[in-house]
Amino acid sequence: MELREESERIRPVCPRCGYVHYFAPQVAAVAIVTRAEDEKFLLVQRGEDPGKGLWGLPGGFVELGETVDDALPREILEETGYEIEIGKLLGVWSFFNDAKKIAGVALVYETRVARGELNISSDCTDAAWVTYERALEFQIAFETHREALRVWRRLQAD
Repeated sequence: MELREESERIRPVCPRCGYVHYFAPQVAAVAIVTRAEDEKFLLVQRGEDPGKGLWGLPGGFVELGETVDDALPREILEETGYEIEIGKLLGVWSFFNDAKKIAGVALVYETRVARGELNISSDCTDAAWVTYERALEFQIAFETHREALRVWRRLQAD
């Protein structure tokens, strides 16, 4: 592969066959995890960059060979120890992470704990069940998460 201009951008191109590698946006499956007993949702403190030490919604990238419906419960189980039921799609947000130089699309779903015990993974250093008002006091890592929480709150009020 060699770097050359293709479609007005520098991209890896195979000099023998002409194959062009396009860097596609990453797809993230993200959840507002709720539980039956109260109006709280789960925030996790990030253990890795970007946003290490800041708070956010649990979730992660869709892996090769899986769908968003596969990735979301896998990520939530890995990060929190909870098995979830997927509810409604709250929205789709586009983002660019300057530190990692990647573009992405976050699909944020409302979910509910089906079973399990809180058991945070190495991706997270802490977790807290919070109300929307309490969440405003946390340093949230990503604007997409703040916007998703605002959408979720509006839907709760309706």
